[in-house]
Amino acid sequence: MPIARNGICDINYEVTIDGGGPPLILIAGLGEQIGSVEFPLEQCKLFADAGFKVVRIDNRDSGLSVLSEDAIDAPYTLIDMADDIAAVINDLDDGPVHVLGASLGGFIARWLTTRHPELVLSLTIVMSGSGAGPSEEGPQVDPAVREKNSAILEVLPKEEAIESGVEYWRWLWGNGYPFPEALIRKRLAHSIDRSYRPDGLARQIRAAISTEGLWEAQTQIAIPTLVLHGGEDPYFSTSHGESISKRISGAKLWMDPQMGHIMHEEQWSDLATRVKELAFDSGT
Repeated sequence: MPIARNGICDINYEVTIDGGGPPLILIAGLGEQIGSVEFPLEQCKLFADAGFKVVRIDNRDSGLSVLSEDAIDAPYTLIDMADDIAAVINDLDDGPVHVLGASLGGFIARWLTTRHPELVLSLTIVMSGSGAGPSEEGPQVDPAVREKNSAILEVLPKEEAIESGVEYWRWLWGNGYPFPEALIRKRLAHSIDRSYRPDGLARQIRAAISTEGLWEAQTQIAIPTLVLHGGEDPYFSTSHGESISKRISGAKLWMDPQMGHIMHEEQWSDLATRVKELAFDSGT
C-alpha cells in the first residue's frame, strides 16, 4: 500500500477500487481502519459503480498509519489529521477530490475542506458531531458517550477484545436495522490481527477533545455538501446533523429515522447514488 508522509506521521492508504472517475476519499471514524466495520469492500464497490476511484485511509494512529517513535507522545489535533488527508490527496496526484467522512472522519473532512478548499470538490458528512465547543451554543457530546469510549480503551486478549467490540457496535447500531453480529465479529477479528492499538485510539480521542473552532470554521464551506444522520444514533443526537446542515450554506440533509451510528447495508445503494448526484449533477 502507498504511504503519504505528513511531518511526524506516515499515512497508509489504498486505491480500493478504480471506477474510472475522480477520487472519492473515505475518512473513517474513531479507531477504524481499512477492512474494519466502516467502509467494507462491498460498499466501496457501489461507490466505484457510481463512477469514483475509491480511496480508503488508515487515519493517524489507526491501522498501519503510525507516528514516528520520537513523536509518539507529541499531542496533535484534528487539524493535523486533516492535513494528513491533504498529504494523501497530494500523493495521489489526482485531485481535487470528493470526500466522505464518517463520525470523527466527518470532523476531519470539514477541517480538510476549510484548510484546503482547493483540494475538495464535494463533501459528504455522515453521523458526525456539530463541531460546537463547550462554550458555544450548539449540540454537545453526551457524557455517557465518553463513558462508552473509555470501555474500548482497555488492552484485552483477542477474544475479550472482540466481545467488547461486538457489544460496543451493538450499542452504536441502534434498533432501526438488524445487527449482523457474525459479520461484525469477523471484521473485528481481522482488525485486531492487522493492528490492535488502543493507545492510538486514546490519542485520537484526546485530539478530538482538544480541537475547537469547527463550529465557526465550517460556515466557510462553500461546496456541494450532503449531511446524513440517523434517528437511532446513540452517539450524536439528530440535533447534531441538523445543526451541521444549517451551518454549511446550501447543505442537503438526509435524516434516516432508522439509522444508528453506522452506515447500514440497507442504505449503501442510496448513499452511493446521492454522493454521485452531489458530485456530478452539481457540476463538480
